[in-house]
Amino acid sequence: MSKKRFTHDEAYDEDEELLLDRKAKRKRERELERQRQQEQEQAEPQTPADDTMVRIVAACQAGQWREASVICLNAIERYNQEGHPEMAEGIQAAFQKIDRSLRRQMIAAFVNESEKLLSKKE
Repeated sequence: MSKKRFTHDEAYDEDEELLLDRKAKRKRERELERQRQQEQEQAEPQTPADDTMVRIVAACQAGQWREASVICLNAIERYNQEGHPEMAEGIQAAFQKIDRSLRRQMIAAFVNESEKLLSKKE
């Protein structure tokens, strides 16, 4: 009996099919992993850090810089006491920006009130 000989084209086609199967398998695995991650995100309740940041962002968007800075200071203190220095550091970075905005708001209010006061005297 003679052995069946494979031509180069036939061998290439088989390799391509294997490669496509591997790609499809990897694609399915990635899709399943994405679905698992989405399910976990939906199932997990918000962490305290997320809640704190949500409150800070909401206060900032409303222009309530004092409230946002108070939330930041309380969160920094709490995270330091609980032993989460990385969380405290993240809130500290946000606090620096909020503090600058609060100072700008206070200066603008002072200048505005000063102009009103000076215009009344004239």
